[in-house]
Amino acid sequence: MAGAKEIKNRIKSVQSTPQLTKAMEIVSTTKFKRFSALVVKSRPFAESIQTILSNIAAGIKSERHPLFDGRDEVKKIGVIVMTSDTGLCGSFNHATLKELEKIRKANSGKEVSVIAIGKKARDYCTKRNYDLKASYVQLVPETMGKKAQEISENIVDYYYENIFDEVYVIYNKFISALRSDLTVKKLIPIERVEAKENTSYIFEPDAETILSALLPKYLNVEIYQALLNNAASEHSARKNSMKNATENAEEMMTMLNLKYNRERQAAITQEITEIVGGACGRILRQFLVGRCIGVLL
Repeated sequence: MAGAKEIKNRIKSVQSTPQLTKAMEIVSTTKFKRFSALVVKSRPFAESIQTILSNIAAGIKSERHPLFDGRDEVKKIGVIVMTSDTGLCGSFNHATLKELEKIRKANSGKEVSVIAIGKKARDYCTKRNYDLKASYVQLVPETMGKKAQEISENIVDYYYENIFDEVYVIYNKFISALRSDLTVKKLIPIERVEAKENTSYIFEPDAETILSALLPKYLNVEIYQALLNNAASEHSARKNSMKNATENAEEMMTMLNLKYNRERQAAITQEITEIVGGACGRILRQFLVGRCIGVLL
C-alpha cells in the first residue's frame, strides 16, 4: 500500500488547488467586467477625438507642428510598456516584454528609454539596468485618467526637451473575453489621418495654438484608452488562465483517484490471494498428514 499512500497524499495536496484557482477566477471575472465596461464606454469619446483630429489635420496640411512633423534624425526612443502588477495570467506579460526586446534590437544603435506601467515591466527593466524614466504601479480605475494625463504631459515635455525623438506604446488591445491583440503604436510623431470629408476650417486665434492645445489631449486619450484596454486584457487573460488551471486540477484529481482505486484494488486482491493461498496450503498439509497417518496405520 506504499504506492497508494503516496497517491493519497498527492490527492490531498491537489485538492486545495481548484478552490484557490476558482476564487481567483471569480475575482478576475469581476475586475474584467468592470474594465471591459469602461473600455466600451470610453471608445465613443476616443473615436470622436480621432475624428476631430483627422478633420483638422486634413484642413491644415500646409501647417507644420513638431508633434506632427517629427525629427529629421531619430536618436532617442521612448517606449511606454504596459504589463500587470502580478502574474498568473499566462503569456500576457511575456509577450509584451518580448515586443520590447524587438524594439530594442531594431534600434540597437539608438538610445531606448522605458516608461514602465506595472510591476512586471518595472522589475524587468530594473533587473537589466535599462534606462527607466518612470514607473507606475497599482493603477486603479479612479486614478487611471489622472495618470494618463501625467504620462502624456511627460512624453510631450520629453519630446520638446529632445529627450525623446519618437515615442511608442506597447499594450494589449481588448477585443473580447477570449481575445486581445498585442499592439505597438507610435504616439509621437502623431500620424496625420486623412479625413473622410473635405472641409475647410477657420482657426481662432490660429492653427498652431489650436494644435498645441488639442494634440496633448489626444495623446492623453490614447494613453488612457491603452491603460483601460491593457487592464481588461490582463484580467481576461488571468480569468481564462485560472479557469484552465481549475479544469486541469480537477482532471488531475480524477486521474489520481482512479489510480488510487486501482492501487487499492490491486493491494486487496493480493491480500485475498495470499489469504486463500495460505488457507489452501494449510488444508493441503492437513490432508497430506491425514493420508500419511492412514498409511502408517
